[in-house]
Amino acid sequence: MLKSYIDELLQKPIWYIFLISWLFYLVGLLLFSQFVWDRPTYLYDYSGDDFEKFIKGVRRIDMVRYALSPVWILLVSAVSWALIKVGSMVTKTRFDNKVLLKIVILGSILISLLFWVKSIWFILIKGSYTPDEVKSFFPCSLVSLINTEDMSVSVIKVISKFNLFQLAFMCFISWMVTIKFELNYWEAFLLIFLTYGLGFSILQMSKILFLV
Repeated sequence: MLKSYIDELLQKPIWYIFLISWLFYLVGLLLFSQFVWDRPTYLYDYSGDDFEKFIKGVRRIDMVRYALSPVWILLVSAVSWALIKVGSMVTKTRFDNKVLLKIVILGSILISLLFWVKSIWFILIKGSYTPDEVKSFFPCSLVSLINTEDMSVSVIKVISKFNLFQLAFMCFISWMVTIKFELNYWEAFLLIFLTYGLGFSILQMSKILFLV
């Protein structure tokens, strides 16, 4: 059922799939920035003199993030598509460029799940929390498996990018490539891992080296 629904969705034009992925990301971002990071949460450890001025500044930054959200989806999708396409050219694997782009854009929903998971956890499950708890919550990430005691917050945030949402993104693309282009799943996954996965890892490791 899921396979047939996704297959039907991939018949839609690119703008339609992009709109779905972007709205999913935008709603998740709105939930996290407005309902998790609400006024009481910001006020909890605020030590300044003019909270109203501070919160207005925060909300202006939020508005910029909302305005740039479609650019984020486009950037992630375009870079991912380009990396996979280069890999397919090296391995002489033939993909339909348009269909591959649709798959990548649709798959970006899995990366956007991070905001949804955080929002559901704090709003519906935890209920009461502090700003530090929000800042240190990295669900399904590598952070929970390593000792981060001597690491800076910036480095920890970069490490948190290695998470199950990224893995799900790669698995989804591999699955759809297997279906649409009749490629063996493990061959498809290896191709995605050695292109997008490796490129993503190099980018994050570069950030860590810069921050250390």
